[in-house]
Amino acid sequence: MRQLMLAIVLILVPVGLFAVGYRYLSPPPPTQVSLGDLSAFKIIVTDVQGIAATGDLAAAETRVTDFEDMWDQAEDTMRPLNPGAWGQVDDAADAVFSALRRGTPDAAKVTAALAALQVALDDPTAGLSEATGPIVVAGITISDESGHPLSCEDMLTKLRDALATTKVTGIDLQSAQDFQSRALERCNADDDRHADEFTAQALALLAAQN
Repeated sequence: MRQLMLAIVLILVPVGLFAVGYRYLSPPPPTQVSLGDLSAFKIIVTDVQGIAATGDLAAAETRVTDFEDMWDQAEDTMRPLNPGAWGQVDDAADAVFSALRRGTPDAAKVTAALAALQVALDDPTAGLSEATGPIVVAGITISDESGHPLSCEDMLTKLRDALATTKVTGIDLQSAQDFQSRALERCNADDDRHADEFTAQALALLAAQN
């Protein structure tokens, strides 16, 4: 019996030490970095939801512009904290803008988009997958490391500068301007991803002339 007890102790002690060591020596699981205090954004979305519930979607669109302005102003601070989380909220916000700015907004789609935006604000990191790296179109980077599109306004500014400084004429100039027009239309529709794709194609066309 004494030998049996000794054998059990000899087995259990190393196992216990391994478990303790694994717990304290193993690196902790990665944690998602917060975007900071989003309460001001949530208040605006709640206001927009209340206005939309009355059926006055024009007033709701006016109020959501306050969210858009505040969100754009905070981008330089928040986006570097967690590009993926920022991108998820930005996508949800764009869906709201798009729903409210249609020629004839659909109340049900507006309500659903606003609800999704509130969910994204409550937990911006929910469902985030590992970063896949930036997206490149025609040799031009159009997204951040998380795959979220770059600001279409910033991309279009680069294109305008390139058009002003690159000597290009004829069909190449016409093609670049056509891409620019399509990018501008998509950007105005809050569709940054496709806007950036068109802009990238125009920039690549101009770069080939240098």
